[in-house]
Amino acid sequence: MVSQEVSLHNEQKKVWYEVPVLRLNFYMMGKDSVDESITIKIGENVEYLNQEFEGKVKFVLNGLVLESNHAYLPDLHLDFFKKRGRQLREIIYPIEEQGSINVFLFETYRSEHHESALMGFTPILRMRQSFYDVNSPRFDRIFMAYPGLEDQSTLVHEMGHFLGLRHPWEMNHIDQELMGLHTDSVLQVNHMTYELSVSKFTAEQLERMRDFALRFRHYLVKEIEQQFN
Repeated sequence: MVSQEVSLHNEQKKVWYEVPVLRLNFYMMGKDSVDESITIKIGENVEYLNQEFEGKVKFVLNGLVLESNHAYLPDLHLDFFKKRGRQLREIIYPIEEQGSINVFLFETYRSEHHESALMGFTPILRMRQSFYDVNSPRFDRIFMAYPGLEDQSTLVHEMGHFLGLRHPWEMNHIDQELMGLHTDSVLQVNHMTYELSVSKFTAEQLERMRDFALRFRHYLVKEIEQQFN
């Protein structure tokens, strides 16, 4: 956990707030040898993730894992939400680690009923977020498609879900206001939309995710501030 000093309105007074630090493991599924182009993209995605979280939450790359077991992301999405995750359990349980956010990379495809291929999904608890701890590592997972590494926004979007954010269209008007989503221009560039050119979180979203990490993902927060000194 990092303490960060913030100046208020150019005054001498300083405030300190806690910055949660979270570790990331990337699992390169369906791979039995290192693909340097993928590892480079993973590093770039982690760097962009830290950039977009603006110091409110920090992320460190903890590990890269090769795993030959193969599956397609849309099939796993269907398995998780319709079939109680039987296929996921067979593939994920033997290899996942506790204590980190586990990002699983799979191939994807576009089905005949969708305009684009699925790029990612994140299992979450809609209610009773305090139960994340006792369910670990079942909800410490992010699932992504390899092509989702290209534009770097997929991981940022999924991390938003991991840390308590919803899509704007899932929120009522009051909740949108509380998250700083006041205008169409703000919505069009927000990371939690599906717009083509997203570029930022609101200040309210960033504070929400920092608080969420400290309150509900506290079991993943690590004392590794020396890496940022």
